Amino acid sequence: MHTPTLRHHELPLREGAMKIAPLSMRDYTDDLVALVDSLDPPPLLVGLSLGGLLAQLVATRTRHAGVVAACPSPAAGIFAPTPATLRSFGSLFGRHFLQPRPWAKPLYPTTWQRFRRWVANTQTEDAAREVFAELVCESGRAYCEIVFPFLDRGKATTVNFAAVTSPVLTIRGECDLVVPPQIAPTTAARYQKGTFVEIPCSDHLVFFGDALPVTMRHIDDWIIQNHLLSTA
Repeated sequence: MHTPTLRHHELPLREGAMKIAPLSMRDYTDDLVALVDSLDPPPLLVGLSLGGLLAQLVATRTRHAGVVAACPSPAAGIFAPTPATLRSFGSLFGRHFLQPRPWAKPLYPTTWQRFRRWVANTQTEDAAREVFAELVCESGRAYCEIVFPFLDRGKATTVNFAAVTSPVLTIRGECDLVVPPQIAPTTAARYQKGTFVEIPCSDHLVFFGDALPVTMRHIDDWIIQNHLLSTA
């Protein structure tokens, strides 16, 4: 199992902020493609949130066994906001996008109160604090590419869905307030072998806390159903 860290995300929050700020989704994708190309046999690509979108972008350019995109950020052309997700987005990220040149600045982690309200809304206090303590800055440029794909000439978040012929599993948390509920099923429907599952009573963090064993059972069942044990 390989758990790569995105470029400069291993650095302490303040030290990494300005190094991460200008990175594009293309930078992240290029780094991950290089890693996947070095592996044998082809791996199962798994990602959560922004990582769920990256897993799909990497899949279009590599040999791989399959893709698991959990609570994925939307690819270009997939947009289905709800009042709840618009409120959460505004609360979590609104100030960043209201400042001049947000694409050139680091996206700092939100406050504990907002994280608890909108991201870790069904986690236990201990589980939520454990995740919150690990947060670092994110790239303002990468998030602008996700939020405003129509302004991105480089098409950094455009997924060539037809290029992915392997099985793809998309996952949604039933109580996810961050990603609109139609993103995961709509994403699954774009693939030749797409499957969608929902994790009951889970928030955005489907790989944490009480949601983790439920999520892993769904992934295990999907792996068996698609005969991926011999290739992943």
